[in-house]
Amino acid sequence: MKNMILLDIETLDFSVDSGIYEVALLVVEDGRIVLTEHIAEVADIRLVHLGMGKGYANICEDKESKERFIEIVKKYKYPIVAHNVAFDRKFLVHYGWLGEEYECYDSVRAIKLENPELFSYSLDYLLRYFEVNRPLTHKAIDDVNALYEVIEKANPQTWLPLYKVSPKKFKNLVEANANVEGECDVFAGKRMVFTGTSPFPRVLMQAIATKCGATVTGSVSPKTDLLICGENPGSKLVKARALEIEVQTDDWFIDAVSSDLDLGTASITRKSIATTVENNESPFKKIPELKGKVINIALLPIRAQNRVEEILVQHLEVLGVNKGTNSTKADIIVYTDGNEYKLLKRAEELNIKTIPLSQFNRMILR
Repeated sequence: MKNMILLDIETLDFSVDSGIYEVALLVVEDGRIVLTEHIAEVADIRLVHLGMGKGYANICEDKESKERFIEIVKKYKYPIVAHNVAFDRKFLVHYGWLGEEYECYDSVRAIKLENPELFSYSLDYLLRYFEVNRPLTHKAIDDVNALYEVIEKANPQTWLPLYKVSPKKFKNLVEANANVEGECDVFAGKRMVFTGTSPFPRVLMQAIATKCGATVTGSVSPKTDLLICGENPGSKLVKARALEIEVQTDDWFIDAVSSDLDLGTASITRKSIATTVENNESPFKKIPELKGKVINIALLPIRAQNRVEEILVQHLEVLGVNKGTNSTKADIIVYTDGNEYKLLKRAEELNIKTIPLSQFNRMILR
């Protein structure tokens, strides 16, 4: 996609009631940035460096800010692209900055379709994976520029518009299809938890998640892969963030499911686009320096450990996998990017090789 309006907003919480504190836009024409706009009002300059909208005033109802945003969107009329666009769109639509029908695209989905074997699609991880020399600051203008560079590097070719469906229509659709036959694997092997208030019926969302291969549980734990949040998510969101578990909105969940449903029929026809082309060749290449070695993966999140262990054992012919958080009985340690660990310092003293997860991800893909 060569023409787009890249967007990032900063809010103080998941709930739309928290307001909007920063809006950053990059208008991209033919792949080049032609306009950069930062819509914000500083309230306390001492806090701005903290990111996440801190130090800025709530501008959700500010007439001048809203009119400037609408002016840009009306002038260029390009699709809006954001990382997890369902979240940004929810706020903008709620406060009347953006029309319900405006075309929006999720960069997470586009990059995932192009690169289905990454261990994470967070913007921070993608900056490291694609070797973009720019930190994630959680300041809107910085992060939207970071997203632009990631998209340039990833160069996704398939862009799917955000699926917009009313709760009532979705409820009728799911109830009509509750007992249909068919295969759906978009959430295969994932452990999923739902929380918060949603206009979409919880029991039906859980049924769809199960139909799509997920195991739905009632509480967040280190084994949880994904937390789906409605409004006012409460303690489950706090715990998920502490455990670094992926968090998405109920709108994102509906979009992920609905985009591949055939709404004109009475059956679920969902099939992951990334797997529609048959290809029996492993996406992972042999790494001579890993063959016959013991790899410590204790410094990875639980959800990543399982996938990395599977790849190491089944595809890379390692001698063994070590999950001891204090164990230096390994030839190589693969660890989560951006964190400091005592084990890494000990490994340095013992000349044990260490590899950040994003680098390991690049190494193993063809």
